[in-house]
Amino acid sequence: MSTFTVLISIVLCCGFARNIEGVKLLIGLGDSFTSGGGTGSYPKVAGELLKWQALNYAKGGAKMNGIPAQLTTAAQKLQSATHIVFTIGGNDLGVADSLLQVVLMNNYTAVATKAASLKPRLVATYKMIQAAANPNAKLYAIPYVDFISVGNKIPNEANCHRMMDVLTATIKDAASEANIGFIDSIQTAFKGHEMYSSDPYVDDFFASKNAAHPNAKGYAKIGQLVAAYLQSQ
Repeated sequence: MSTFTVLISIVLCCGFARNIEGVKLLIGLGDSFTSGGGTGSYPKVAGELLKWQALNYAKGGAKMNGIPAQLTTAAQKLQSATHIVFTIGGNDLGVADSLLQVVLMNNYTAVATKAASLKPRLVATYKMIQAAANPNAKLYAIPYVDFISVGNKIPNEANCHRMMDVLTATIKDAASEANIGFIDSIQTAFKGHEMYSSDPYVDDFFASKNAAHPNAKGYAKIGQLVAAYLQSQ
């Protein structure tokens, strides 16, 4: 092989390596707040805005005990992932049902206690995701948006906000203990566009489909905030 051919081979190989190294892969895991509920997907929105590859393995209705199956399905891609985002724990709490308990029975204390009790399982779940991922990947727990109405449009509205605050604090504390990231801005992503506002980013409790979940505008907004945060890191 000539010296010229060897040099060309080295250049091509090095260039290829740099391209591969520069590729960003964003992976979504978790429940319907990440899967998109049929109306969108914030990991895909974020990927498009960042011009990164994005794959979403989240499943509607998923609880923490469903994460191992998602990790198995995503196993190969997780090894090349640079960023991983997820919402999980909401179905273990039963966010919509818990909120209705607060609305209808003002059962805040019991619901808040249950939300806080999720922390040890969240920490274990986050560490499980860490162990399955590329060691250099950056992991981010995403809080659930506080989509509750403002202006006393529903009974016990203030306690509903308090319940969402407890859930967010629990997720944030668990993320800190697991030594992963947390994107705080998502909690208030729907400010001015809460449930029962003139331009809601979430469907109400009694919608025939997608009840108490972000709509297309809502998922797009979450994706924008996630992209902005990841871009800033």
